[in-house]
Amino acid sequence: MLLLKNGHVIDPCNQIDQVADLLIQDGKIARVGHVEEQADNTIDAAGCYVTPGLIDHHCHLYPLAKIGLPAEAVCFASGVTTAVDAGSTGCATYPEHRPFIQGSKLGIKAYLNVCSAGLSSLPVLEDVDPAHWDEGAVKACFDRYGDELLGLKLRTSAPIVKELGYEPLRKTVELAERLGVSVMVHCTNPPGEMSQLLSILRPGDVMTHMYMNQGSSIVESRVVKDCVLRARERGVIFEAADARAHFGLDVAQTAIGAGFWPDILASDLTALSMHLRPTAFNMAMQLSKYKALGIPFPTLIQLCTQAPAAHMGMLDTIGSLTVGHAADVAVFRPLHRENIFGDRPYGDENQKHIMGETIYEPVLTLKDGDMVYRSVTF
Repeated sequence: MLLLKNGHVIDPCNQIDQVADLLIQDGKIARVGHVEEQADNTIDAAGCYVTPGLIDHHCHLYPLAKIGLPAEAVCFASGVTTAVDAGSTGCATYPEHRPFIQGSKLGIKAYLNVCSAGLSSLPVLEDVDPAHWDEGAVKACFDRYGDELLGLKLRTSAPIVKELGYEPLRKTVELAERLGVSVMVHCTNPPGEMSQLLSILRPGDVMTHMYMNQGSSIVESRVVKDCVLRARERGVIFEAADARAHFGLDVAQTAIGAGFWPDILASDLTALSMHLRPTAFNMAMQLSKYKALGIPFPTLIQLCTQAPAAHMGMLDTIGSLTVGHAADVAVFRPLHRENIFGDRPYGDENQKHIMGETIYEPVLTLKDGDMVYRSVTF
């Protein structure tokens, strides 16, 4: 048995926001509340937040992408226990990477890129021409691996789609409709107006990089566009996943100030953006940045636990501290110190930044009750 004592437990799914003990037995959550019995290992979590293990709903993992994260090292050290690879592989490359996914302690799901080769051609941009898609092979992947795949992914940036405009997005949604899955669309620097992009998406589809500021964005004249508000009303999901440059402080401050918060908070980390200051860095730093932007910490935990788990159809197994569920747990120590949060790397002439006053330091991560990360100071 493992007992975490005196921590501030935040579990939005079960509406817990209080100092409590957390008892873990046989890899599962055994009790949340006051615990008197002795455990084999007792850790005093006083002054720390104890949360469900985070879900990074948008990242890129090695070897699924050549520029991908060293998954377990980066994710476990930032409180992430489940990661979603956002379209690194396509129907021609996903099957060969399944042994890695199946063998990882980290929980991994994936979106399948509509390009058969996924992102394997980078830095050469992927081919998103629908005339070149292998719909039969895509369908075969979902038929065979449907419990591992969450939906289809398309990057609809103007330099990628070129003269095709929004036609690849329309065809992606049509294919997703035939397959009965959702779509995640990368919207940075779109080939047309944001209103056009959003009009193509269905309820349950995900527009990622919601706070990007390249091309047509979700705000205009420092107001959130009506088309954006209407899209949320009909069920389009808005995801913040910032990486190095899929984020603009000007857009984020306007939208967040108006109450237009993310539906899901993720990272879009790759090897190029992990641990890079002052941008996304990791999921713990994403929590810290969005707290500095004005979103309460308990809400942020909901956005990267309960919310993505529900969208993934996995709330019965991940995203909460429900008794009987696998003990995926993260512990964060709030450090009250100044930190710079920026929307571009240092040296970028377009960078804007703000100063935050709190960093949420990951100090312990449990996956299935096993300690997969622990800070030497905890």
